[in-house]
Amino acid sequence: MTWDKLTEQATACHLLQNSLASGRVAHAYLFLGPDTKNKTKAARLLAQALNCEMGAPCTTCQSCQLIASGSHPDVQVLAPDGRFLRLDQIRELCRQAGNTPLVGRTKVYIVLEAEKLLPEAANHLLKTLEEPPSDTVFILCAEHRQTLLPTIVSRCQEVWFRPLTPKIAAQRLQEEGCNPRQAHLAAYLAAGDLATAKAWADEDAAEKWEQFAGLVEKLPQGKAALFQAAETFAQAPEQFLPLLQSWYRDLLAWRVGARQDIYHRGKEEALDQMAFLYDPKELVRCSQIIEKTNQLIFGRIRVNVRLALEAMLVQLIPGQQVLA
Repeated sequence: MTWDKLTEQATACHLLQNSLASGRVAHAYLFLGPDTKNKTKAARLLAQALNCEMGAPCTTCQSCQLIASGSHPDVQVLAPDGRFLRLDQIRELCRQAGNTPLVGRTKVYIVLEAEKLLPEAANHLLKTLEEPPSDTVFILCAEHRQTLLPTIVSRCQEVWFRPLTPKIAAQRLQEEGCNPRQAHLAAYLAAGDLATAKAWADEDAAEKWEQFAGLVEKLPQGKAALFQAAETFAQAPEQFLPLLQSWYRDLLAWRVGARQDIYHRGKEEALDQMAFLYDPKELVRCSQIIEKTNQLIFGRIRVNVRLALEAMLVQLIPGQQVLA
């Protein structure tokens, strides 16, 4: 893998390449955006560039190959243990960061899903970022900067990885063996979010979509429908919240006349009936409420998922859009 292979994230890659070329590599980066796959690839490429025997990711030297295989002793990838990144994980990472490189020039620590840092883990990492060890680069990957401690964000150079278009996401799914119909449906339902699309790219996707649409169409009817939806959504919030976000995006598109841009094709009648229960400003606030709930559920603090969803759905009832 080389930089030119990440064509969908050319802007982010150019920024990193310019930092390398100028010798102004930050001690900590924050890779933001929903494109998890390319964020991880770019993090590994940066680690290769910092340790490549040829001065760039050549992919053939021993250092590049060790990093690509995940076995380089100076490059580590840290992922959540279950739902969270725990204090003991971060404490061990920071301890190792204080050592000198074993075989390479630069130690690189890639922290995936950094928004899942528990408060005590985030505070411990912050102390290391405030006084970073020499010859060390941290790369934190997250979807949204708002889910991280502001003090952590302020000590990182932010690099934005834009969302994929649904068309590209569908192509990715087909490359991984998904049949074209399922890939198209999953990519558009997930609004191009590849991780969410993968969760929908199975034989049950159409059935799940119908179940979702049936629940959402009933939301304006009152609390009974609301509680039923919350119970179902709580079983897989990582799937249903992005789907709900794309639904309200479509409601806004339908409401303002951009009907050619909708993702939920085949649900035009339901969209038409529901869109005009809101004014456009209310639909914008609905999207903000859904995003805020997504950050709450998948953030650093443990919450009751069903109660959080119920609180969100109450606010999505027409005329109830209030942001805390």
